[in-house]
Amino acid sequence: MPRPPERAPSPPLSGVGIGFRPELAADLLSAPGAVDFVEIVAEACFSSQAARREASAIARIWPVVPHGVKLSLGSAAGIDPERARRLGALCRELAAPVVSEHVAFVRGGDREIGHLTALPYTVEAARVVARNVAAARKALPDIPLLLENAACTLRFPESALDEGSFYAEIVAQTGCDLLLDVGNLYANAVNAGVDPVALARSYPLERVAMIHIAGGVREHGFYFDTHAHPVPEPVFALLATVLDRAGPVPILLERDGDFPPFAALAAEIATAREIARAAPPRPPPSAPRALPQESSAASPDAPAPALAAAQAHVAALLTAPPPPSPDAARPFDVEDVARSRAILQRKRVDDALPLLPRLSSHRDAAARLGARCVEAWPRAPRLTAVADAMRIAEAAQADARLAPEAIVDRLLLRARFVGPAGDGGVRPRLLPFVRRERLPGGRVVWALKGIGSGADVRLLETRG
Repeated sequence: MPRPPERAPSPPLSGVGIGFRPELAADLLSAPGAVDFVEIVAEACFSSQAARREASAIARIWPVVPHGVKLSLGSAAGIDPERARRLGALCRELAAPVVSEHVAFVRGGDREIGHLTALPYTVEAARVVARNVAAARKALPDIPLLLENAACTLRFPESALDEGSFYAEIVAQTGCDLLLDVGNLYANAVNAGVDPVALARSYPLERVAMIHIAGGVREHGFYFDTHAHPVPEPVFALLATVLDRAGPVPILLERDGDFPPFAALAAEIATAREIARAAPPRPPPSAPRALPQESSAASPDAPAPALAAAQAHVAALLTAPPPPSPDAARPFDVEDVARSRAILQRKRVDDALPLLPRLSSHRDAAARLGARCVEAWPRAPRLTAVADAMRIAEAAQADARLAPEAIVDRLLLRARFVGPAGDGGVRPRLLPFVRRERLPGGRVVWALKGIGSGADVRLLETRG
């Protein structure tokens, strides 16, 4: 079959954009001029053909930035080349002007953590990122790769650099510019008890090529960048500080949950535009600044056994049941580990519920049930969100209010996936699937799928 022609590359990014989410689609499509570009989560396009088709369609309206969350550029064990290949293919398909990923790891040892975990601030960690970036570039198109700073919920005691110097080391070693998440920076400053402006000015702001802003909330004395609350005034003030040095680079508003009327988001976009208009012109590139310790003598391909061991330990602390004791958590604080585990459990629910669109119409009840399910079951080794969604749908069938929606959602998942297996994992279903379920009230729903994991699933409903 002939390969479809590639689209012409998108023009350079500018202005203010937003993360494209199904809840925002109707408002954005009815007023496409509300934003200048959109960002999509790359992994959503890997797991859903519908999401990929949607991304391809919206790329005809706006420039689309694929944003990766699972490449694990900070893993001492290296990246998965297949993930990089799929990310590169998506970038070419969307004619993406840039692509972004995180300075973080999501895998340690043989465990998948499931969410972005910050690295120790060391030269060794920066070298690992540089090595993995070089490997990823072999699969990516010739477009800028922007690296995003991570929020810290668990700090490594062996960090030898301050946060700003670490990211200066990152840009020096990789040659990449930064996607500066101002919300993450603000959260790190507040939680470390330092001045957010001072922390921002310690970053290599002249190497910032794009910015994320988002809202958060303080819980039990800890500030979380939730992506589900309005952008607070201190974050907008920090945005102005960054743009005063970086110039008017593209800004993206992240909103992933608790969506308000679109007018409220439009107001936040307008505020970001006003701040960008007041920024001075972007300065010319400057010579790299001196780093606090020499790092160029070591090979970026050198192994990092200490970091690999530390990451395997962290992954076990965050994913293995039961929660670790204070002695087992060392050298980390057990309360920090408990907080990080709770964040990961919340993230598992957030990842699973979009796979249950009918059940999620009962938002609060589904979220409470999901929290109980992920607490009771360890993280699956593969396709965790699908495995969790299956568990949640199965549990929801015992609730008369939720059963009709849960039965249909679970039937659709079973049409696409096989499992859970003994280890809790699931795998794509390659063979055809035909099955029916009887709903309360007597209706019967059939699910039919053809050969191949990407085949469409049809639902048919009959009486009796």
